[in-house]
Amino acid sequence: MKYETVQFFFRKHWTNFLKPFIFGTTLGLLALFSFLIIGIIIVVFRISLLYSLFAFLAIVVSIFIINTFFLQLINYFFHVVIVTNHRIIIAHKTVFLKNDNDAIDLTKVQDFAVVAHGVLRNYLNYGALIITLSTSTPPIIIHYVPNPHYYQEQMNRVKRIYILERQERRGQNIQVAQPKTFEYLRDIDKLEYGS
Repeated sequence: MKYETVQFFFRKHWTNFLKPFIFGTTLGLLALFSFLIIGIIIVVFRISLLYSLFAFLAIVVSIFIINTFFLQLINYFFHVVIVTNHRIIIAHKTVFLKNDNDAIDLTKVQDFAVVAHGVLRNYLNYGALIITLSTSTPPIIIHYVPNPHYYQEQMNRVKRIYILERQERRGQNIQVAQPKTFEYLRDIDKLEYGS
């Protein structure tokens, strides 16, 4: 929105790539090994009918594996968490199929917590950021947050600034609404607001 300013944003940690990379590499090696065996069988037994089918199948499988890997790479840049001075926006987008945005107003946030269990998570400095809301809805968990303690502190800082700004606005509205005939109210205002 036009009255909001972006405080910071972050993407998921690079370890989020490990599962697709390991799965894609395993699938690619398995496909390569099976194509080598099928190719050797076709060449040894001279089955000319299967030459074009084998080439077509090899091209389709190669394109599928490469396309899947690069889609995972592009999706990494589309999944982003943006923190403004009024809300937290969690954007989940893919190239073709998904375009989801969740927005959490800072007034509804009760607490931020970090969960980073295990040697790998603590060594590589990533974890899950848990946003507890003041309503009865379940907490929102953001996985693979890089440097989660830093972002937890930054979110707490933005929330504190937002609360102080709201209190100042309310204080200004209260001062305007008070009648000017009561001297003791002005003295209390001077004590509370320092004016």
